[in-house]
Parts: sequence; structure tokens; C-alpha cells
Amino acid sequence: MDSRQRIINTFEGRPLNRLATYDIMHNTGLMEFLTGKKINPKNAEDVACEAVGKTLDLVRHFSVPDNLEPVQEKDEDGFVHRREWWTIQVLVRPFKSMDDVIRMVHKDIERIYDCIDKKKVCRQAQFPVRLFGEEYEYLEEVKSNFKRVTEKMGGTVMVAPESCTLYYCLERYDITWWTYLYHDHPELAIRLLDALTDYEIERIDSFADTTITPVSFTGDPIGTNDSLMFSPEFTFNIMLPRTRRIIERWKSFGYYHIYFADGFKWPILDEILSWGLIDAVDPFEPLSHMDVKKFRQNYPEVTICQPVDCQNLLYTGSPEEIAQMTKKAILDADRTRILIGSTSEVHPNVPVENAMAMYDTARNYRL
Repeated sequence: MDSRQRIINTFEGRPLNRLATYDIMHNTGLMEFLTGKKINPKNAEDVACEAVGKTLDLVRHFSVPDNLEPVQEKDEDGFVHRREWWTIQVLVRPFKSMDDVIRMVHKDIERIYDCIDKKKVCRQAQFPVRLFGEEYEYLEEVKSNFKRVTEKMGGTVMVAPESCTLYYCLERYDITWWTYLYHDHPELAIRLLDALTDYEIERIDSFADTTITPVSFTGDPIGTNDSLMFSPEFTFNIMLPRTRRIIERWKSFGYYHIYFADGFKWPILDEILSWGLIDAVDPFEPLSHMDVKKFRQNYPEVTICQPVDCQNLLYTGSPEEIAQMTKKAILDADRTRILIGSTSEVHPNVPVENAMAMYDTARNYRL
């Protein structure tokens, strides 16, 4: 059974020859351990692909840099950011007042629709998240390069480029400015969300091809560790209807769909799962009270993703503790419809032996 069939069987609750692994791999030490190769700018893509192929059945948030050391730069809009392999940290935003924010929003909306018309990658619709494809000029290049990279992973399935519209707003504008914008100028804020949603629809239409990958993904900033991040009114009436539109577009092409929501997401689960569109929920952070056993009892037909804590356990725990908690998650899920991985990513501070304890426990678990 290859990785693609293993992932499909997991979503559908069919028999498996072993459990599937699914993660973000952002740890050069782990990549070098798995491949026996030292990463440099020339071989980074090949080493990353080889490492993923040796451990994961499903991977997301895959990017290959042109720099291995951090680079600080200023863009055309006045944003100063620190660009690293997997992330971009905004150091300075060009906003001193709400007037500055409003001007930028109007400008961004105009540029987003211009890119939609020209079928171009829109920096303002993806900034500053580093996922897959931000560096290309045209949307068709994203698809061709996605296929090229996937073919180097030895059968591992890569999640289709992720749809994370509100995350883009919060990263570009910062949660404080975004909150002021929505409070003081709700119609303009909603116009921006609609522009981002329209861009995602265009991006999906340009990419959709389940022969390349059968798995799609949307993400929303739903919760803190204990509550919803935004008001129920905003969450249920503004955010989720736009997310549903995006998911419906992915599903229209025949994808299995993963819905990702950071933090405490119990308040939204009945709503989003009632749509009949979502095949898997991601992730299951213990610190956010996302209990695998409770979820399995309530939603037996939905796949559970990434239940192994990376905030504390993978970082500071022992391999034995990690193996124990990995087994617990498997048992709590009734040994079915679960994709084993970290609750976010195997980040640079995770010891190699801890990551391997998680993956080996899952791959060697006897069903």
C-alpha cells in the first residue's frame, strides 16, 4: 500500500497496512539525520524532499528557501520583514494611524483583483506566510512546480497549497490593526475578506487536479487555548461562511479536505461538520483541551490529525514519553481515522530522537 492509498483509506476508515504519518518538517537536523547529507543552498530541495519521503505519508507547509540564513528586507509597501527558511516575521508595518491602514486596504483590494484578472500570484493575498508558490509570478507556475517537487518525495503526498485567508489579514495587518479596522470600518474589512476569498477561488481553479494530490486544506484562527479568538458573531457570520465557500470549491474537484483551526475549537465543530464537506480536523493540541477520545466519541466518521504535542512534549519530553503519548492518541482514536504528527510542526528545537520516536511508534504500531 503506497502513501496515497494509505491516506485515502485513513479518510474513508478502510483497512490499513500501517498507520499514516502527517506533519510539517521544519528541522534541518532531522533532515540531515534521515538523509545523511549536510544541507546547503544547492541541495536543500533534494534533501528536504528525501527526508520527507523517508518518514511522512502526507506533508504540508513545504517550502524550499534560496537562503539558509535569515535575511532582513523592506518591500515596496514599507513592510520590513525577516525572511527565514520556513517563516517570515514582520518587524515593521508602515502604519502610524488608521488612515494608513485604510489606504493600504484599498490598495490591496485593487491589487488582488488585478492579479485575479491576470491569473497572477498576488503577494498581498499571501504575505507574509511562507507556504508553497509565493515566489512565482503566475498561478500556473505554482501547479507545475508543485508537481515537480512532489515527484521528488518518493511517494509522499503533499497537501495542496493552503487556503488561510484570515491568517493573511492578521499577519499583514497585525491583530490589533485588524480589530480596529473591523470595529470602525466593518464594510471595508469585509471587502478585504471577500477579495481574499475570491483570490482563493481563482487559485483553486488554477491548481485543482487530484492526480497531483488528493488532499486540500483550509485554516482559520479560531481559538486561544481556552476560548474562541473572535466573537461568535464574527466567527459564525463573517469568517466561517467564507471558509465554507472555499471548501466547497475544493470539494467540487473531488478533494479530501482537512480543516485546520488553531486552539480551542469545540464551539465550532458542530457547525463546520454539519456542512458535510470536511474529512479531517487538525490539530489536536492538549494545551487547548482538544481531547482525542472525546472527539472520536462525538464524531466517529471524521479523521483526527496531528495529536502529539510539540509545544512541550516533543521539545522537552523523552523518547519514551513521546512513544507513550503517541500510542495513547492512537488508542483514544480507536486505532482508526488518525494521522499521526506533531500539533504544529517538527520545529528546529525538537530533538531528532524525539521526532523519530513519534514517527517510529506510529509506523510500527500493530493494527
